[in-house]
Amino acid sequence: MREPGYQSNWEKEELKEKGIKLKERIQELKDCGIGIRFKNKTFSNFDKTQNTEAFNICKEYAKNFLQHSKEGKGLFLYGNVGTGKTHLAVAIVDYIARLHKNEINGSIRFITVTELLQTIKDSFKYTDGKNVIDRFKKCRLLIIDDMGTNKVTDWTQEVFYSIINYRYENLLPTIITTNLTIDEFKKVNDERLMSRIFEMCKGVKLSGEDHRIKINNAEFIKSK
Repeated sequence: MREPGYQSNWEKEELKEKGIKLKERIQELKDCGIGIRFKNKTFSNFDKTQNTEAFNICKEYAKNFLQHSKEGKGLFLYGNVGTGKTHLAVAIVDYIARLHKNEINGSIRFITVTELLQTIKDSFKYTDGKNVIDRFKKCRLLIIDDMGTNKVTDWTQEVFYSIINYRYENLLPTIITTNLTIDEFKKVNDERLMSRIFEMCKGVKLSGEDHRIKINNAEFIKSK
């Protein structure tokens, strides 16, 4: 009869192997295009002093991602430069990867709007671009960072519409961040796109000072 808590060497190795596989899955989900500067951004190191409500909404979204995902629901994070939109978007990825690693099939893709458009443009040099666009259409969660910083053309609007409409019709969640106000965002995007984004995504406003300037301002003053 075995003592309580006893584990054979075989059982220990099996648990170790499972632990390694879980860590690999977490890393696989987090390796989605996030830049090195933001790799360590989580909910725990987000300064929520000025944006507590936005923090709570994003954390709730990540915690209940499986249910939100079934409904095709995403988030639309908007506000001034440097208020933490990208930080929260990355924190959502981190939380989802850790909490829902066993339930998520498919990939997460995180990409700035500039990189998204350039990646698609480059793909036309070798193919018709369909395979590349499909990666963004069909991934489990798509995060488009800094939308609105791109030059608006008929081609960019069609690219966005193609991606967003597919995700809209197939209940695939999308998170968008932008430095534009709602009115500014409406002015640079056509009604078809806006209608789908606003139905798919919950609006989350962030306010306050640019934390990058705030953090480094003292150092700039000292150096004068």
